[in-house]
Amino acid sequence: MIKIQSNKEKNFHRILLRPNQSISWKSGLVFIVVIAFTCLSIGLGFAYVGATLILPFAGLEVIFVGICTYLVLNKTSQQEVITLSKDKLIIEKGAYRLKKVWEYFRLWSYITVERPQHPWYPAHIVVTSKGERVPLGDFLNEQEKEKLVSSLESIILDLR
Repeated sequence: MIKIQSNKEKNFHRILLRPNQSISWKSGLVFIVVIAFTCLSIGLGFAYVGATLILPFAGLEVIFVGICTYLVLNKTSQQEVITLSKDKLIIEKGAYRLKKVWEYFRLWSYITVERPQHPWYPAHIVVTSKGERVPLGDFLNEQEKEKLVSSLESIILDLR
């Protein structure tokens, strides 16, 4: 997902990049509760009949689904914020809090799109400055990457 905020009077542009998130944390919790209720009620039904060995495996299944849901939702919570002004280029990355910040002079940095050799592999958008390479939007799909590149081109033309 790409959101662009622009303030043309101050020559200030901010681009927010986030991966596609199919469900929220609250919906994920509801999903885990429904799975837990279903699996544990079936396990308790079998335990009532006398097949008590099924109950620990139902508990393990609930724990496994909970861990997998947590990992997926945690991975899709990351975001990148690109701030472009007349003088500065600031890239901020993090999930729930700011983890890393890169600040460059806009005129000394450049953005490249590295096309893959094989069509199965995704393209990479990279900001290079001071010998550092910062990848942008690795979680975006190809259409979103194309939109990001065209948006960055138009923003850079506006800032000149």
